[in-house]
Amino acid sequence: MSSTMASNAILAKARAMYGKSLTETDYKQLMDCRNVPEVAAYLKSRTSYRSALTGLNETEVHRGQLEPMLRQNLYYDILALSRYAKDKTLIFSDFVISEMEIEQIIRCLTLVNIGKPDEYIYSMPLSLNKFAGINLEKLSYVRSFGDMQEVLAGTNYESVLKKYKPKEGEKINIALLEAELNNQNYGRVINAIEETGSGRDKDELLDVFCAMLDFRNVSRIIRLKKYFHYTEERIYPLLIPYGKLSRRAMSELCSAESAKEVFELARSTYLGRLMSKLKYNDNAQMTDALISMYCKHHLRLSPNPTIVMISYVYLKEIELKNIVNIIEATRYGWSPDEKEKMLVR
Repeated sequence: MSSTMASNAILAKARAMYGKSLTETDYKQLMDCRNVPEVAAYLKSRTSYRSALTGLNETEVHRGQLEPMLRQNLYYDILALSRYAKDKTLIFSDFVISEMEIEQIIRCLTLVNIGKPDEYIYSMPLSLNKFAGINLEKLSYVRSFGDMQEVLAGTNYESVLKKYKPKEGEKINIALLEAELNNQNYGRVINAIEETGSGRDKDELLDVFCAMLDFRNVSRIIRLKKYFHYTEERIYPLLIPYGKLSRRAMSELCSAESAKEVFELARSTYLGRLMSKLKYNDNAQMTDALISMYCKHHLRLSPNPTIVMISYVYLKEIELKNIVNIIEATRYGWSPDEKEKMLVR
């Protein structure tokens, strides 16, 4: 398949997949559900998640079982898009798979930290084993940091893990470990884009990807200021060291006195133009709102297949988060109006 044909195939496939996303009617019906089995039944019978939920007994379903099955749908979408991919597009496929692997590593080690490592098996997404470079089944046997080191020996994660081995009797520093694992992944994809890309395509791809990282950093700073009142010195190690914002701008955001001041300072950057167009109910939703608006624009208009693939994957991640929020709110008996406030579209 020629490069042009492959690009056109990805553009067409991703946009067709996005056309099967949940509609406003779907969201209304899901928010009206009275219990989790009703949510599962609707997703299984009326949406594009039906194939992922084949064989599910919705009368006995629980959130821990449902979420991995729904996420499997995204894994298969990535695989389907990767069939048409050339080297530059595969860069992002590998990045997304690494994000998923890191999520599982952190989930497992968090359970180790709280003394409940045996519970990992109940939320282990076995479907990811078809895509992952690590054996998730082995994670279910992890009972200590040393066990995790053995599982990840020879992988990209080994060197980072070694740096955060806790001393005897101490807890694992999950926050710093997660930040560095993710930063390593971001660095790999940025380096790959710079090495394999050229001209306008490379510039556009870096621009989109780095903007996504800025969105995450600003949201993280706001959260750390609002809930933990962290100083600049404590925030910096938890940030992504890539993006379009200058170091000076990042320093100003980190040294702000409050979450409100961070928000106002962010408006003075290039993010201000985007933030003025957002619709969301809480500052915690700002990142997803930015990504949703940004990705919808690029998915519709970009001729770059990798950017369209990035946009599709992130929009589906937001949709999955919306579904999980609906499931949780339904489990706690929240009203449709209360559920609506949790969603980003």
